[in-house]
Amino acid sequence: MDQTSHPPITPCVALLLALVYSCTIALQTHMYLSMSLILFFLAWLKRRFLLIIFKRLVMLNTLIVFIALTLYWQHQEHLAGLMLLRSNLMLLCILLLFHGCNEFTIAIAMQRLALPHKITTLFFFTSKSIFLIRHELVLFKNTLRIRGFTPKTDLLSYKTLAGFIGTLVIKALERSVALQKAMLLRGFQGEIYTLSRRQSLSSNDAIATLLTLISLFWHQGYLL
Repeated sequence: MDQTSHPPITPCVALLLALVYSCTIALQTHMYLSMSLILFFLAWLKRRFLLIIFKRLVMLNTLIVFIALTLYWQHQEHLAGLMLLRSNLMLLCILLLFHGCNEFTIAIAMQRLALPHKITTLFFFTSKSIFLIRHELVLFKNTLRIRGFTPKTDLLSYKTLAGFIGTLVIKALERSVALQKAMLLRGFQGEIYTLSRRQSLSSNDAIATLLTLISLFWHQGYLL
């Protein structure tokens, strides 16, 4: 985790706020400055990590900016600006809410919100797979660095990358078979159980909920 084990916004509340805020913003035909009220509050809570969060936002904007420029070249300036604003508001809200929370924290929040077991279980195992792939990638990079390998646009680099991808696929298949056998031995019935303690609601949760409702229903400061 990037932060402490107790984020300022309870994961269950963060998941609900992200869902409500994103769905409402995605359907808006006009954008207002008041829609960013919740973002200012979350930015204040995560002020120590704003640089990291904005770096991630810039990386995620690569495809969004390309699509916006395409719409702009097609003389759909309003649609391009609307898509750019909506996408960035939703992404920034999600990044601020879940910075410091790993994938498993979100899976536990989904379970506590009584979402369907199949969705929660699928998300949990997908998160586990992403975690393991990320671990393998770090080990691969460290191994290449120790051996003095420098990636280039040559045949050796392509073969090295192809070999790593092939190894990932083989390990993923072997891991899936081993996991299936382990879950069958443990009597898995399609539901994940955890021993994590329930985090009580805080004043930050109440303030964030109130500001989210205000951001969505108080239309002031016309932007687009």
